[in-house]
Amino acid sequence: MTSFSTSIHQVVTSALADLNEAQSKGKIPHNPLSETHFLAAWTTNAMKKKRFESDVLPTLKHWQRKARSLGKNSGLVETFTAIKQSYEHVFDQDLQPKVVTIKQVTSLCEQLVALQWMVNTDLEVGEKLNRHSGGQASLIICKNEFDSHFENGILSQEISLYIRGDIAEALQAAFDQSLLLHKVTDYKSKVKYHGEYIIYPNNTGYFLPELLGC
Repeated sequence: MTSFSTSIHQVVTSALADLNEAQSKGKIPHNPLSETHFLAAWTTNAMKKKRFESDVLPTLKHWQRKARSLGKNSGLVETFTAIKQSYEHVFDQDLQPKVVTIKQVTSLCEQLVALQWMVNTDLEVGEKLNRHSGGQASLIICKNEFDSHFENGILSQEISLYIRGDIAEALQAAFDQSLLLHKVTDYKSKVKYHGEYIIYPNNTGYFLPELLGC
């Protein structure tokens, strides 16, 4: 069975390829409304024919509802393209997931420090941690997770990042290190005023990661 990440990558890659083919043949105009109608119908057809793994079904249903309610403003082409680009950035040359290393995470921390973030990896995060950053952007990783969730330098268990600040800046920094952040909450978490984002082993979460520009 494939992972969610490889399954959803297959979905968006197939959808965009079919859209491009239809447009190259002059069947679908190059405009947001026509493209949305095509992708909405494509998504519905994919669900009916059970073309993909069951773990992507909730995501397909979400896109179907979004297309119906927002129409040309649903941004499906942009979303599909961002998903495709995000996974291909972190996959290996065979478009398969590759390991996440402690070096990538420490490099993310160093990059945010250089951007004037307050970064802590030496705090224990229990039921509730109140950490004041004085208005400064902040990243906190639980010391226990940082110390125990890597085996031989490779991430073996998911690790939580508690973030307060410009999430777009944090996403870009993570992307620069070939890391995908999966949002749990953007505000309330175990660390007061911080959102919680997860990095999964191999960047293979069970739902879509946060996407740059979306």
